[in-house]
Amino acid sequence: MVYPHPGKDEGANSAGFRSSRLGAGQSRQAVADKYSSVLAIKQRFADGRDYRIRYTDRSSWATIISPHGGYIEPGTSAVARAIAGSTYNFFDFQALRRESAQEFHVTATKFRDPALSKLLETSMVALSVHCMGRHGSPVIWLGGLNRRLKELTLAALKEGGFAVDPDAPRYKGESPQNIVNLPARQGVQLELSAELLSSLFAGKSCFYPSGRCPRTSSRFTELVSAVRSALHQYEPTALQPPGAVHVPGKGN
Repeated sequence: MVYPHPGKDEGANSAGFRSSRLGAGQSRQAVADKYSSVLAIKQRFADGRDYRIRYTDRSSWATIISPHGGYIEPGTSAVARAIAGSTYNFFDFQALRRESAQEFHVTATKFRDPALSKLLETSMVALSVHCMGRHGSPVIWLGGLNRRLKELTLAALKEGGFAVDPDAPRYKGESPQNIVNLPARQGVQLELSAELLSSLFAGKSCFYPSGRCPRTSSRFTELVSAVRSALHQYEPTALQPPGAVHVPGKGN
């Protein structure tokens, strides 16, 4: 998902925030990816200097993904990591060069990495975290092809007081080639508006290349708890044999 790079007059600071932290003053633009694959990025740039991949295999039935982490969509790395916690598999691709972060954006339908593929092959579902850019209000769009997990996530987020649109006007995440839909039972895509992401962080930064955890707000905890609650409710379904729990109209 593309987060437009700010000009010098837009107040980008060394921590990655752009005019009022997460670029809430910026609107998202459709920009073609410079590189067509993660492999192309790996061949061109240096791991640990220009980009970083962090992943943890917990032999879980769910994998939490931040494919546009670091400076690409600031804040999504921290959100995905917190949702994964010590329970679920975790994969995070981070751009470490703030001034050219968008060069490291690879769309979700083309995003492939051996470590991620291994996690998804053994997972029943995936959940990915993205930023849609400026929306005008703090909102979450839900996408992905796992309808049951999507319903549970919608209910949990609404109970937590979040504005959620389950029928996203864009970035629906419905392609079978989208990384979130590669597991056996597919998955759910979270698109957070920049305004919402900004409210999740209490400090001036939402990403540190050093790996330091950013300071978060109570709203951050509430969002993470809501999503984890939905995953917990879905677990009995995920662990049953495929085809054994299908309910007409309920999808996965």
